[in-house]
Amino acid sequence: MPALTFAPLTAAQRDAWEDAQDLWGVRLHDARQAPDAAQPSFAWFSFPPSITIDPVLAARMGADVELATVFAHEIGHHVLAPSTRRNSLLINQQMARALSASSAGILVNPAGTAALAANLWCDLLINTKVIDLQRRRDPAAEPGMVRLWRILATPRPDPLFWVVLRASEELWGLPDGTICPAAAPPAPPPSTYGTEVLAVADPALDARLLARSARLFATDPVRGALRFGLIAAPYLLAESDHRSGACGGDATAGPPSAAELADVLRDARLRELPIHPALEARGGVEGRAAAEGAADDDPQAGGQGYGLAETLRLYATMPVTDVLTAWYTERSRPWVRPFRQPDEPPPQDLDTPGAVTLWEVDDDPALLDWPATVAASPWVIPGVTTRRREPISERPARPDAPVELDLYIDSSGSMPAPERDSPALLAGAILVQSVLAGGGRVQVTSFSGPGQVAGTAQPTANRTEAIAALLHFFRGGTTFPLDLLAARYDRLRPEVRRHLVVLSDEGLHSFFGRGQDDYAGVAAAVRSKCETATLILLDSRHSTAADAAAAGYDVEYLDSMADAPAACARLAERIRNG
Repeated sequence: MPALTFAPLTAAQRDAWEDAQDLWGVRLHDARQAPDAAQPSFAWFSFPPSITIDPVLAARMGADVELATVFAHEIGHHVLAPSTRRNSLLINQQMARALSASSAGILVNPAGTAALAANLWCDLLINTKVIDLQRRRDPAAEPGMVRLWRILATPRPDPLFWVVLRASEELWGLPDGTICPAAAPPAPPPSTYGTEVLAVADPALDARLLARSARLFATDPVRGALRFGLIAAPYLLAESDHRSGACGGDATAGPPSAAELADVLRDARLRELPIHPALEARGGVEGRAAAEGAADDDPQAGGQGYGLAETLRLYATMPVTDVLTAWYTERSRPWVRPFRQPDEPPPQDLDTPGAVTLWEVDDDPALLDWPATVAASPWVIPGVTTRRREPISERPARPDAPVELDLYIDSSGSMPAPERDSPALLAGAILVQSVLAGGGRVQVTSFSGPGQVAGTAQPTANRTEAIAALLHFFRGGTTFPLDLLAARYDRLRPEVRRHLVVLSDEGLHSFFGRGQDDYAGVAAAVRSKCETATLILLDSRHSTAADAAAAGYDVEYLDSMADAPAACARLAERIRNG
C-alpha cells in the first residue's frame, strides 16, 4: 500500500470501536482512520495487529451506519481468521495449492489470486461468527452484520461472490434472496488442461458445499482454506477481476522471511491431499484426506504436488535465495538426526561388589560368596543359606563430541540446479543440519570449473550462512579444487577431528589429480588427517573405485541422485557409531 495519513478515531468512531471490542471480549490497540485512502475497501487489517478504516469511502458506500459491525469484522481477522501472520501465510499457501491442483500449475498470478481467495474465506468465517455473537447479545434484534450486507449487497454479484453470499444466507439462517439473487448465475466454463477437466463449477451446489465446509472448519481456517480454494478455483480461473466490496484484507507489507517461510512449509496441514469437498461428501472421507496426506514424518513428502517451481512463483517478490533456503531447510528436516561421534575410548571396566542374593543349586559355582554364606548361617544348606554377590560393571557412558564437517558439493552443469528441487542439495542440507543439530560446525564449499569455488571461509555454526554457501551454483565444468584442499589441511590443527564429504557425479577424476598433476597426492595426504572421508557419487561405472581405494576413501555409489539423501542418512549412522 502507498504511504497513508492516519488520524485518531472521532468520538462516534470510538464508541463503535468499544462496542466491537466488547462484542468479542477483547482489547486491542486503537483502530485508526485514514480518510480518502484510495484503497480498494473502506476497512483493512495488518500485522502486527492493527485496524484501519477509511470513513469517507465507508460513508460513500453507506457502511458508516453500521461502523460497530465493520470494526467487529476487522477485529475478527485478529481473533479468528487468520488471527496471526503465520496463519495468514498458511491460508494463502493452501489457496495456492488448491488453485495449482485445479489448473495444473499454469495460473498467471498465483500470489494475487490466492490472497483474494484467502480474504473471501476468512471474511465468511468471521461474518458468521459475528452474527452468532450479535444474536447472543440481542436475540430479538436483526444482527448488524445482516443489516450491513443489505447495504453492501450488489444486484448482480459475480458468480464466485454469489456462491459466498448464498453460503452466507444458509449459514446465517436467512431466506434465499436476502443478500443475493435467489437464482444461481450461470456457471463459468470448466478448468481444463489439454483434454483433462480439472475443475467444474456448479454455483448452487458449491454454495451448499461452502456452507458445509465453513461449519466443519470454523475453528481451523487453515484446513478449511484448502476446501474453499478447491470450490473457488474454477471461478477464479475463469475470471481475473473479482470485486466483493467488502474487507480490504491483510495489508501487511513485505513478503515472508526465509525463516517464516520455512516455518509455514513445516505445517503438516500442507500435506493434506487436495480433495474437492464434493468428493469428500460423496465418500464420507473428511478425515481420510488428512490421514493420507499429513505424512509429516515422511522424508519423501513434498507437499502433495506443490513443488519448488510453484513455490518460487508464489513468492516471486521474495529473494530467490530466501525461498530456496526455506525450501531445502524444511525438506531436509525429516531426515535430520543430530550428528555426533564417540569421543574417547571408554575406560577399563571397574568392578564393584553388588547386592547379596540367594545362590541356588543351578547357579554357577564361581558366583558363590562364601563369606556372605557363612555370615548368613553357620550351617551351609545349598539353595537355602548359600549366598551370591555379582559384581557391578561400572562402565561410564562413552561421551560424544560434536562433529566438524568439511563438505564439498559439485555445482557443475551436470548436477541438478537449486531451483529444480535438487536431491543433491537436499542431501547437503541434511548433512549441514544434522551437524549443526549435534552442536558441531560445517565448512561448505561449492565447486565447478577452474577458479569456480565459493563457500564459507571457515567452519561455522550459522545455519543461514552454511545453507547459502550450499546453494551457490556455477553451472560450469568439473575440476575439484585440490589447491584449496591442500592449503586447508596444511593449516588444520592436529586436535581437530574432521570428517570430509564430497558429493558429485562421475566427473570426479580430478579429485585424484587427473589434469592437476602438481596435486596428484593431495587426496591421499588429506585422508590421513581426517577422521572419516567419504565420496558420495552418481557413478554407475564406479570409475573412481581404484583411485578411491588406493587413497583410503569410502565411497557411496548412487543409482540416481534421488538416492543421495538416504546415503547421507547412512553416513550419519556410521559417524555416530564411530
